[in-house]
Amino acid sequence: MTTPRPLRHPEILYRPELQPVGQRTLYSVLTLIAWTVWLYLFVPLISLLAWWFGIDAFSRHLLEPADRSDAITLLGYAGVVVLSAVVIVAWSFYNLQRYGGLDRRKPISPVSDEDLRARHGIDAGTLAALRGERRMVLHLDPELRVETLPAVTPPECATPVPDRCGPGS
Repeated sequence: MTTPRPLRHPEILYRPELQPVGQRTLYSVLTLIAWTVWLYLFVPLISLLAWWFGIDAFSRHLLEPADRSDAITLLGYAGVVVLSAVVIVAWSFYNLQRYGGLDRRKPISPVSDEDLRARHGIDAGTLAALRGERRMVLHLDPELRVETLPAVTPPECATPVPDRCGPGS
């Protein structure tokens, strides 16, 4: 009697580019809402700790100030933040207008079979056999030449034909 093998779960694939943009956005917003609700649960604890340590300076200085200079300083900081945001957004719109739609990148020219064979030190038959494989592991020397080749099936033997692809075909 054989013991059953435990179920093997596949590894988690994280390929967000395969997910539609709308679905990705929806999941991101739902995650943000969930984290916000979770953190909101700690507000009473944070308030209790702040009260315990005597942290009520915010309400004393900004909500009920005897002197308005702190509030004016805070408004000045807010103005600098808004001005910075406006400059960044304006710069991005300028770049979009100037460079939007232009693609200055040049495609890489394809590598010829001769260059590939010369670079890795393999012959034409081996290259054709390697291209027919779905998976392979190549071991390269320091000059990036192929050291050892896996056992590959010649492309014409992918669908075995008797008397042409060896015994057992």
